[in-house]
Parts: sequence; C-alpha cells; structure tokens
Amino acid sequence: MLCVFDIETIPSVSLCKEHFQLKENDALKICEWSFEKQKEKSGSEFLPLYLHEIISIAAVIGDDYGQFIKVGNFGQKHENKENFTSEKELLEDFFRYFNEKQPRLISFNGRGFDIPLLTLKALKYNLTLDAFYNQENKWENYRARYSEQFHLDLMDSLSHYGSVRGLNLNGVCSMMNIPGKFDVSGDLVHAIYYNPKISQKEKKEIIDSYCQSDVLNTYWLFLKYEVLKGALNKEQYLGLLNDFLEKFPKEKSYSSVFINALEKEIREFI
Repeated sequence: MLCVFDIETIPSVSLCKEHFQLKENDALKICEWSFEKQKEKSGSEFLPLYLHEIISIAAVIGDDYGQFIKVGNFGQKHENKENFTSEKELLEDFFRYFNEKQPRLISFNGRGFDIPLLTLKALKYNLTLDAFYNQENKWENYRARYSEQFHLDLMDSLSHYGSVRGLNLNGVCSMMNIPGKFDVSGDLVHAIYYNPKISQKEKKEIIDSYCQSDVLNTYWLFLKYEVLKGALNKEQYLGLLNDFLEKFPKEKSYSSVFINALEKEIREFI
C-alpha cells in the first residue's frame, strides 16, 4: 500500500510569544514578528520545528502497484467536522493508520520536515510510532535514507540527496505540466488560519483542500518517477493516469485544474 502524505502547519502563537518574548496578543502580528525575528537571527523566516503546530495531514492512498484509491485528510472522525481537529487527535489518527498498515511512504521533503516534526509531536503527546522505528533489516526500513522501499522522498531523490539545491514541489511540477500550487501556498496558511474574518468551516475547507492538492501533485510526480526508473512502462503509466482521472474528486476547488492537466497529458500520450 502507498501513502503519499503531506502536513500543513502554522506557527504556534503561544510558543512563539514565549520563545521570542513578545508582548503582542494579536495572532497574525505574533506570526509576523516571529518571522522577522527569526530572519534577523538565521537569515530565513522559516521557524524552528518546535514552533510549528500541525493543523492538517492529507494523503493519497494507493495500492502496491501505484493505482490511485482515494485522497483525503486524517482526523475527520470527530463529531464537529466543521472545526479543526486538535493536533493530538490528528496525530493519533495518522499514527493509528501508519502503525497498522505500515504503507510505503511517498513525500516531497518528508525527511527534511514532515517526519522530523511528526516524531517531535509524538514525543510531546507520548504517542507511539513503533512501525517507524522497526529496524529488523538495518538497510531497508523507514529511517534508511538511501532506500526508497519504505519511504521515497522525491525531493531527496530528485536532488541527488542534496547535491542540487533549490528544488521545490511547485517548481518541479510546473516543469512537468503538473498543476502545482495554484490557489494557496504554504506560507499563506497561517494568514488564513488566524484570519478572524473567515469562518472556521471555510478555513478548514481551504487548508484541507490545499493539503490534498499537494499530495495529488506528489502522487503524479511519483508516477513519472516510476517511469524514469523503469518501474513503469509508458502503457502502464497511461493506464494509471486514466484510472486516476476516472476516480478523481469532481467537487473540489482544485478539481478542474487537475482534470484538465490529466486530460492533456493523456491526449499527448495517445
């Protein structure tokens, strides 16, 4: 089973306020001040992992042959689906799935961001992620960087393990005529989440959909990577694309953009 996954985060205003010794109470201003102070310190606005809060985890689930099954978000089983699931409940749902199914993970920069943050959060909430730490085979396991059998980090593989810098999902997808980021970008998620003028329901829908669009991009990029490696021939790739198109969600904000791109890719193959 495949699990193409991605997380969305926001600055934790309580931790940022404490860490940067801010007196501000407005959430958006706390974020802005935190970015500014972090840039002064490191040259980048990107906050340390321990100042992030996870608000969405999305995944494309596929079978062992790469065939698309579904796309969705974890943490959707709580009673009030219009509000964000608590970070702990979100992690519990994802970890429950991961420990039970032990899927092959597919990500873009999952080793550099998503997995380290997920494991830090597991420590915070005393959650178990035993499948991730299983090392019966020391060369083939989730933590083995140069093995793609358990976790394929496409950023790692396409950058030749850091030999090339500056690769990002949007840029790579744009080159491949895959939709990429067309509506929201990761650096805007906090502005949506902390905007008091947007309802909780709308915020959740926007951010969850954005997270889904990222894993859909990553899944399609994964199929192309399988062609590159010779794991799929062109006929198999075309078959998986047709199946992807047939099962693709029709009611999402990203639907028309992806469907048009898939139809174009299929036409050019025929």
